[in-house]
Amino acid sequence: MGRTQPFIHLKPANLGASFGSRRWRFPTASGISGSNRTSRIDGARQNQASGQSESSLMLRVHLKKFPSVIGHSSSRVNRMYNEDSYSINMLKLPSLGQEMEFYRNGGIPEQENNSKKSVLNLSIFDGHGGKGRVSKLLAEYLHNAIVDSFPTQAQFYDLLLQYKNLIGGRYWERMFQNRDSFYDRFIRHCNTKQEQVLYGLDKSGSRMIFDKWGNIIDKTSLLNENERLRLYYAFLKFDLDYCCGFNDKEISPEQRLEKFPGGSTASSIFISSYDETLSFDESFFVEPNGLLKLVVTQVGDTKIILCDQNGIAHSLTKMHHANSSRETKRLKASSGFQTDSFGDTRFLNNFTNTRSFGDLTGKREGLSCEPDIYSYLIGDTMELPHSERSKLQFGGEECFICLITDGISDLASDQELTDLITSTVNMRGLKTASPQFVADEVIKYIMALGGKHADNATCLILRLSNWGNWPNIDRTGAIREEKLLAASQLDRTED
Repeated sequence: MGRTQPFIHLKPANLGASFGSRRWRFPTASGISGSNRTSRIDGARQNQASGQSESSLMLRVHLKKFPSVIGHSSSRVNRMYNEDSYSINMLKLPSLGQEMEFYRNGGIPEQENNSKKSVLNLSIFDGHGGKGRVSKLLAEYLHNAIVDSFPTQAQFYDLLLQYKNLIGGRYWERMFQNRDSFYDRFIRHCNTKQEQVLYGLDKSGSRMIFDKWGNIIDKTSLLNENERLRLYYAFLKFDLDYCCGFNDKEISPEQRLEKFPGGSTASSIFISSYDETLSFDESFFVEPNGLLKLVVTQVGDTKIILCDQNGIAHSLTKMHHANSSRETKRLKASSGFQTDSFGDTRFLNNFTNTRSFGDLTGKREGLSCEPDIYSYLIGDTMELPHSERSKLQFGGEECFICLITDGISDLASDQELTDLITSTVNMRGLKTASPQFVADEVIKYIMALGGKHADNATCLILRLSNWGNWPNIDRTGAIREEKLLAASQLDRTED
């Protein structure tokens, strides 16, 4: 029903003369500023009314070759293999009206199956075992599984039954027995007020925001039931069929364990324009106008960090570690928690994470890929009255989002990483220090810190509308210098 593409279309700067009657300006390939909200909507209507095909005149820009907006860098550091992977794609999904039509009639007529809504998806995967088999599989195919999934509640229950029958164990038996309460809690009635990362329930502020036209925005209901169901179903289905190999029913359990080794964490962001009329433009994120809807999914311990307008780092996810009280409660029927010689809690004496894709040996005990789903309003606050801006989770006008694996987060705190990025831009200038440049700098910093047992390191950086407008303050510069000095002294000692 939907589709994915690793590129977007941009209008070249010299195309304006051939469309002289049009006032709507596409963002240029260099990311030069676009027009305001009204002119964008008017231009979109003019483009739809025009019989002239513009797709052949547009520039096709690959998202992994867009250094002024998206940066990505990865290194195996001192490991034999790089088991980290990542994906950057534009998801083309049906509009809300098309989706409602689909669920009402059981399918959209072929001539109307024209997915127009654009959603930018960045995902990062930290593999373990199997030479990165699962992480590479996720990077190549998971986004396709998401856009192809439009399940019903009955299909979700059938999937839980497959887990119960094929994998077995008390965890899946209990989940299937309590499937109605599970569905109500995590899919039908789940919202960011219940799953808030940054604040407690008493500090999250008013859920209602009013724009300058008096329209109501409910910041805790950014995802509907069908959208949450799609994510849950796509994750669990992909894990069962492809990561664990149960789509091949001809092999024995022993052969399956040998043929489908390893596992992977997964952290993803899905960004779209809050105003759906603006999301039909694939380049909405290049110079975004208005609010953006940010959806975050989390499985495992890869991290997603947001930098606000004051240069403060905010973690958008909670890690699924064995020492988490929340995960201990989820797996309360399991006796698989143990403490190693370093004092770290492990699950089934082998797994640091309690949620992952793959890892077939731990599936019976509840090592699932059930995603935590969070949603936020971010972006340009020009359409909000000043009194309403404080109701946004991060205050609006955010600077960038960073996705990292534990090879980075184990060596640098969230604020250290944020300060490294902002200070690099402050010193090198906006023209030189693009998101791609600073992503490479992050990996160089980690390689300088990491010892001979350092893990793989991967960093993705997405530029937001307030890029470069943070305060000229380096809060953790002294800490980073001390770490670099200690690492260099250790290297000389080992030599």
